[in-house]
Amino acid sequence: MEPSSGALGAEVVGIDLAKDVDDATFEEIYHAWLDHHVLFFRDQGITPEEQAAFAARFGELEAYPFMEPMSGHPHVIRIVKEPETKFNFGGGWHSDMSYQERPVKATLLYALEVPARGGDTLFASMTAAYEALSPGMQTLLGGLGAVFTASKVHGAAGLYKNADHPMTMKGDTVRAEARFVHPVVRTHPDTGRKGLFLDPPHVERFENMRIAESEPLVEWLGAWATSSEFTTRFRWRVGSLAVWDNRCVQHYALNDYPGERREMHRTTVAGDVPY
Repeated sequence: MEPSSGALGAEVVGIDLAKDVDDATFEEIYHAWLDHHVLFFRDQGITPEEQAAFAARFGELEAYPFMEPMSGHPHVIRIVKEPETKFNFGGGWHSDMSYQERPVKATLLYALEVPARGGDTLFASMTAAYEALSPGMQTLLGGLGAVFTASKVHGAAGLYKNADHPMTMKGDTVRAEARFVHPVVRTHPDTGRKGLFLDPPHVERFENMRIAESEPLVEWLGAWATSSEFTTRFRWRVGSLAVWDNRCVQHYALNDYPGERREMHRTTVAGDVPY
């Protein structure tokens, strides 16, 4: 295990995920994942079946509601940016599927084709961001709930409806317009540590507040939580796999490789109701 530079992340060495990972080794991986929030595996050669099987070690698999999965692989989606496409998927700080009643626990992303340079992913520790807040701000946020929704991204007037999107999206109107309230300060169910749980693309407002009243603090917290001192940066290579904990991590896929192609396979693991 080689810790990454920055506030979170570690690279796991000496593991071939195409082979069976015994229970004792997986326990070590899982505890390292809780400690570091995101793990990176290099030089893997895994099929969609093997990716899904490894993901299932973290918990029950969950399908992404707004994109058709790979044929024959209901829990694996292809994330592709073609050379001529300007828009990229995940190009902003966020936590995956935080707009659900039960936001996902983990995301696994595997690189099949990457640009010669660029296309890195940034990760931010919401635990470190929360712990660095002043006691007064921690107290204020401890009593707040936020209204989460997919409508700002996947709704009728959402970002992905108005962009040159590189992939076919499902028009799940009911899921896109649903709203759920989650605590702004979330307690991690495995570690007991507190962290911020709020990403501007998926938060409409604070509970019992207007949008206009909420926006300044939502935007400030979004900027604070993704400050450089709380982040790490991962450079992809073909065969790289990243596994991150959506309960305490946000991420950002950089869109800095015009004219080049990038293809990834993504799998998500079901989570629980935040508290």
